[in-house]
Amino acid sequence: MLFDIFPLPIFPQGSLSSSIITTVWVGVFVIAFFNLRLGWVLSGLVVPGYVVPLIILNPWSAGVIILESMVTYFIVWLLSEYLSRWAPWCNFFGRDRFLAIVLTSVLVRVVFDSWLLPMVGEYVVSRYQLQFDYRNQLHSFGLIIVALMANQYWKTGLLRGLIPLFTALAITYVIIRFGLMELTNFSISNLGYMYEDLAVSILSAPKAYIILVVTAFIASRMNLSYSWEFNGILIPALLALQWYQPYKILTSFVEAFIILIIAQLVLATPLFRSMTIEGARKLLLFFNISFIYKMALGYFLLWFMPDVKMTDYYAFGYLLSTLIAVKMHDKKIALKMTRAILQISLVGVALASVLGFAITFIPNWWNPSLFVSKQVSAHEVKLLPQTELMKLIHQDRITLYQGRIPNSFVEPLPHEIESFRNGLENVLAYRQQRDEALLQQAAAYFAQVNYQVFLVQQRYIYLREIPPRVHWGTSAVVAKPSPETEKISQQRRNWGVYVLDLEADDRLLVEVPAPLDEWGTMEAGAILFQEMQGRALAIAGSARGANKNGSSDMQINYQSIFQTFHHVLAHQNVLQVRAYTPKSLHKLTETYQSRHQDKAFSSYQSSLWVKRRLPAGLDLSRLEQLIGRYAIQWTTTSLPNAQQNITFAGFTELFLNRDDVLKILFSQLNESALSLTVRDQRIDGYLQE
Repeated sequence: MLFDIFPLPIFPQGSLSSSIITTVWVGVFVIAFFNLRLGWVLSGLVVPGYVVPLIILNPWSAGVIILESMVTYFIVWLLSEYLSRWAPWCNFFGRDRFLAIVLTSVLVRVVFDSWLLPMVGEYVVSRYQLQFDYRNQLHSFGLIIVALMANQYWKTGLLRGLIPLFTALAITYVIIRFGLMELTNFSISNLGYMYEDLAVSILSAPKAYIILVVTAFIASRMNLSYSWEFNGILIPALLALQWYQPYKILTSFVEAFIILIIAQLVLATPLFRSMTIEGARKLLLFFNISFIYKMALGYFLLWFMPDVKMTDYYAFGYLLSTLIAVKMHDKKIALKMTRAILQISLVGVALASVLGFAITFIPNWWNPSLFVSKQVSAHEVKLLPQTELMKLIHQDRITLYQGRIPNSFVEPLPHEIESFRNGLENVLAYRQQRDEALLQQAAAYFAQVNYQVFLVQQRYIYLREIPPRVHWGTSAVVAKPSPETEKISQQRRNWGVYVLDLEADDRLLVEVPAPLDEWGTMEAGAILFQEMQGRALAIAGSARGANKNGSSDMQINYQSIFQTFHHVLAHQNVLQVRAYTPKSLHKLTETYQSRHQDKAFSSYQSSLWVKRRLPAGLDLSRLEQLIGRYAIQWTTTSLPNAQQNITFAGFTELFLNRDDVLKILFSQLNESALSLTVRDQRIDGYLQE
């Protein structure tokens, strides 16, 4: 009977019950314990709690992080301790050494994640015929986790530093896997939910790394020249990333001041007044206050504001607010430190933005895909002057259903996303200039990611994957490709179908993120695209639950071709076509009733959910003609949506009931299709026909 009380519902659902913050909390306890008992280095506080969930969900990625940290350490050690004997620089020390580690870790991750590991993975899989998903497995996570791990090795050396690292990881793993996950309501679902979007792939957020490095450099100079203290140069660097979401800076400092005030009150009590609270003890005290505050806030939001995303009200990062509060308490300079951090982070993001903009003018000489192969002929873009767009979409509907096969979605590599993006940019340039060379170059980019290009009715650019084992010859759609392209064409990736209208005046982007999970939305989205005279149409190619790690769900995967298409073409003018499902209906009902206490949400009526303002290209009157009356909700849904999260305004989600889906589908039937032919004919004549 005693075991019936487990799992204990300790952590608030939707926040700490499946958050890295909880695992980091455990990891900090482990690091502090060994620091106090064995004198191990009090650094890399985030490392155990951050890496252990990866060990559980994706152990190969955890191994890649450790490998990249070792390579980073070796390169910085070589530059600092060995090459400095002959080079014009001296040994790295203090802030300069850590800045060198951060910069080197970024370069190491770029080389490993974008080139070396995919190349090795592809070679091993093809050479030994292994079933190994190297695209999803062989890459690292985290903005700074590799740098923090490499910094752990510095004082003790690499070999001696690995002992504390693996010990902390092992103990943290045991506590989380066999303690929290078995005895409490804490769970680890998938990487898409647990880790920040910026942490998933280094090449998916180059601006973030430019801001991080530039701000860290400025912070190190200010510390060296004026002795400005931040409790680490990464504090202003990480906050600089949030100037595009200023409320996160506000929540971070609010949390830091709350921790500081409560900690001062606790330290003033008789129990703690006579104790020495420094080093690891002080860090534990402040972080426990932070964790308790997050738990209380999580339960408050769960009870009184269940429709909000709870983590939006937490401070950015895992230890950032705690470290700020500790330094404020140590130096007694709360206001001065706040001003210094805000000043450095704001200057850093401004300079990084200018630098990032300047980089866009540098020719991309090192990208081999810029040079269109001579093998690419004019036949690469197939002309379909008489084919109707809807006919092509109907043809691809059956093919798209292969996206329901378990683990059939192949996550794109960073260079494939870049090739697809370059192809889109060339198509947009062709739309403006009508230069055939631009369209041919776009087709060359798309061929590198196994996409065919069709020019339909001299108006639509239609993109779809090359079918597996396509026959290359005189009747083929495209000219014979390179061996690399021919090899990748043997496997469908289920990345979706995309359409661009070369003549549309409006900039409306119509998206269908879940055509295999929500009945009729694929055809309904295509019809609305034509009825609204949209600029582009995106249809996802995989079922949301096809891959267990969540990568096939376009609503949570930020590193997908679908998300790239949205990023290039959205421009705050998006209509997503959805359909009610039991799960989405439950969430929408909760969101509606939290805002309208006295009204019930009607699932019999379609609804349009608007983020801040309506898209300029959305014709509400035409929509009403197609489906009849529908409800407009001037708020966002509580459902996860990667496209909505990166769109500031002008984003709408149209949830259709089954009747309205049928209305849209039947709207394409003309009178001739429903005409009745009456003929007077003998039965023998009929049989002869």
